[in-house]
Amino acid sequence: MPLNFVGSLVFDGVESVPYLEPIVKWSPYLAVLGAIKYWSRGASNTWERNLHGKLYIITGASTQSMGTSVALDMARRGAQLIILCRKIDEWSEEWCEQMRDLTGNEMIYLEQCDLSDLYEVRKFATKWLDNSPPRRLDGVVVMSGDCEPWGLQQRKSSVDGIEIQMATNYAGVFHLLHLLRPSFKAQPPDRDVRIIVTTCFLQATGKCNTEDPLWLNVPFKSSREFFSSSKLQLSLAMLHLQHLLVSESEKNAKDGRSGKNVAVTIVQPGLMRSPSLRRVVSNGSVFMLLVVYCVLLYPILWLFTKSGYRGAQTIIHSITTPELEELNRTDDEVKYIVNCTAVKFSRKEFEDKELQKRLYENTVKQIESVEKKMAIQRNRSKKNQPKESESKKEKLSSKTKKNGTKKD
Repeated sequence: MPLNFVGSLVFDGVESVPYLEPIVKWSPYLAVLGAIKYWSRGASNTWERNLHGKLYIITGASTQSMGTSVALDMARRGAQLIILCRKIDEWSEEWCEQMRDLTGNEMIYLEQCDLSDLYEVRKFATKWLDNSPPRRLDGVVVMSGDCEPWGLQQRKSSVDGIEIQMATNYAGVFHLLHLLRPSFKAQPPDRDVRIIVTTCFLQATGKCNTEDPLWLNVPFKSSREFFSSSKLQLSLAMLHLQHLLVSESEKNAKDGRSGKNVAVTIVQPGLMRSPSLRRVVSNGSVFMLLVVYCVLLYPILWLFTKSGYRGAQTIIHSITTPELEELNRTDDEVKYIVNCTAVKFSRKEFEDKELQKRLYENTVKQIESVEKKMAIQRNRSKKNQPKESESKKEKLSSKTKKNGTKKD
């Protein structure tokens, strides 16, 4: 076939090639579109490392987008996965079984832990730590997030009274990692432990509120402000978490522990066609989702954004690259990974260690205050439950007595 095509060009001329003119006319435009798509798809992970015998806690794995792609890749590499989900029901159990069938890995487990509920986070962390000897833990991969429609007019709060995005993206993740610090420090000094926390490029537009880190007293103006600020504060708090892990290990150095075997990494996977983007574009409307997102904007979004699989490449790179191992690191600072490459933070807050410390400590205090308040409410509700049940029993007994007298 190629020889016939070349022969026709040589002996019969260009006119003999069918559809050559439209091909030549449109080929520059197609080349430009191809170059844009090649650029927007981002870099690929090149490290082919097995994860056999390793155990990871994962959040946000059931999104059917980036999170699911990361979980599939890690399971295929042989890792044992503890996947945190808001609710364990028939759908989640069926999804977990499907994951096991697709990867051939039976060591995929679900644990209920709604990150927007501080009480559930504490219950999971307490159960995890309540084990002797300490359980193996090779890392935590945080991919969960809540992005409310930007046109939202009213504040949506969690069960603890925290704005839902601030609760899910910041308070819950911070609480989980803060409580799991003993587990990180209990790992052998030669074990490579990685804490991977995903963020969003919108963190560059966020605000850091060190005095009210949970934004309990901040008036609600726009959901975008709360989303971007939750991502910014989480990244800043992770810098201080790394500092705490290293400094505490150096003070209580035993068996050659330096604390540098636990590496905190912030990953920015890029702009993806994710559930969050769909909610923002559609503004929470089914009509907008079907017409605007799926019909009008999808060709443009396909061209300029990543798929969930492509977004997962940077996270898999952060899990498998040997550059983050203690032996290959020149410092103990938190790395910021974008497109499988370490880059520098752009905002000045990432260089202000005093601000990071103040944010971290005030967040711990405010979370403790919220937990105490909610514990009091739970105790009151438990005390009221017996009274209600007794009144119901009294009503039932009175009814049975009346029925008995009528029958007699």
